[in-house]
Amino acid sequence: MAMLTKKHRLPKKRIDQVKGGGRYFQTALFSLAYLSEKKTDSQFAFVLSKRVSKKATIRNKTKRLIAGSVREIMTDLRSGFWVVFLVKRAALDQNKEVLSGVVRESFAKIGLLEEDEKAGS
Repeated sequence: MAMLTKKHRLPKKRIDQVKGGGRYFQTALFSLAYLSEKKTDSQFAFVLSKRVSKKATIRNKTKRLIAGSVREIMTDLRSGFWVVFLVKRAALDQNKEVLSGVVRESFAKIGLLEEDEKAGS
């Protein structure tokens, strides 16, 4: 339920392409690897290695929370980006509000968020 629709999920074969040739943005909770791909809808992938947590349930929960945050602001996002979230251990004990705030802030800084004049922010 909390995962993204198929058209917004980045295929596995593209993840290495983004990590190898993309730009990076660091936060305390995750790193973003991103590439501008003008001809597609923006697509996202979430990577949590076993080094972050040995427990799959915890990795999956964190992935769902971040994916949910992305889905909530999907209408405000520009198209044409491939984004890979490289999640850090610090993100595991954060709640949804904190994760959503960091995701929105990060997207604004890398230029993925549409400028919304109506909000006046």
